[in-house]
Amino acid sequence: MTYPDDENGDVFRRMEAHGFDFSKEHVVNFHAVIATEEEADKVARMFLADHKAGQKLENIETKPHEIGGMCLDLAKKMIVTYESVAGFEALLAERVSQFEGYLDGWGVMQQD
Repeated sequence: MTYPDDENGDVFRRMEAHGFDFSKEHVVNFHAVIATEEEADKVARMFLADHKAGQKLENIETKPHEIGGMCLDLAKKMIVTYESVAGFEALLAERVSQFEGYLDGWGVMQQD
């Protein structure tokens, strides 16, 4: 598979090289950092509304970030494609940017 020449593309190339099974759904964890607990809760509530509207998430959690601010962790079960990850990251980035937050990466573990 050919992936864009960016950070996510690099991750997907490594996943492919290590035999990641892209044909199955996996839980992907997305992370963002937002300055305050109140702001993180506002973004979390946006995703909770999506969840209730049918765009299911496995988990939505806010917790203190080790370097300050609040970490928003979202877990979404999905077929892992470049487009699906980039699309969800774009939505998360749009929402956290309203509060001067930033993305803090994503990860997935292959299930046996």
